[in-house]
Amino acid sequence: MGIAATRPLIGITSRPRKDPEYPYWTMTDDHYAASVAEAGGIPVALPYAIPFGFDVTALVPDIVQRLDGILFTGGGDIADCSFSGHAYAPESHSPISLTCPARDTFEQALMRACWDADVPVLGICRGMQVMNVTLGGTLVHDVKDYPTKTILHTRGDSPDSPVHRVRVSETSRLAKILGFTSGEVNSLHHEAIYTQAPQGNVVAWADDGTPEGLEFDEKTFFLGVQWHPEKLRTQPQLFAAFVDAAQEHGAAERAVAGSR
Repeated sequence: MGIAATRPLIGITSRPRKDPEYPYWTMTDDHYAASVAEAGGIPVALPYAIPFGFDVTALVPDIVQRLDGILFTGGGDIADCSFSGHAYAPESHSPISLTCPARDTFEQALMRACWDADVPVLGICRGMQVMNVTLGGTLVHDVKDYPTKTILHTRGDSPDSPVHRVRVSETSRLAKILGFTSGEVNSLHHEAIYTQAPQGNVVAWADDGTPEGLEFDEKTFFLGVQWHPEKLRTQPQLFAAFVDAAQEHGAAERAVAGSR
């Protein structure tokens, strides 16, 4: 991004703080904000709910209009009741935890609005899963629900360390951004894509076949990864590509607004 360019505003979705002493607190991991800022963007935290009866989804049209890109972050599992009860494959029955239907509702509305307005989106871990489900795909509650044996996908004791390899399609946008078709990534998830969204393409896989990357060719930048590059800190090019796309989107929108 050029020095004279306006730094794009990047929304970062938040998660609940599971603490009874702070019932109305939401939070974001500073790794996301740092990755966005280092790539040239201005991080803006987005609460998924406002207490006392305010419908935060009513703010979605203005959020999408004013921000240049949205980073959908990791966090707790998607609730069974969310997405009209169609988020999961019927044959997937493993336990889930840390659900937050209010967050699901907000992020579904926000993801759909980004899709409709072609606002650049980067989904990380849960963010990729929300992307897939919003656009018509399904998940498994846990990678153990796959019919084949799986490798380790969760290592909470060392979130910034590689856990397994991923293979990336050489024709994908993700491979062009990362500059490799095979590499080591960290892993902090247990839910995963079961069926891909009809308009999307799974473009990265773990050695056991678990989907690790998702992209949508018809959009300017609509891409998700299952690992956590913000913690890995070895893939700044992914955030740079996202922030550059957001900067271009914002500049185009301002040019259109200035011509009216």
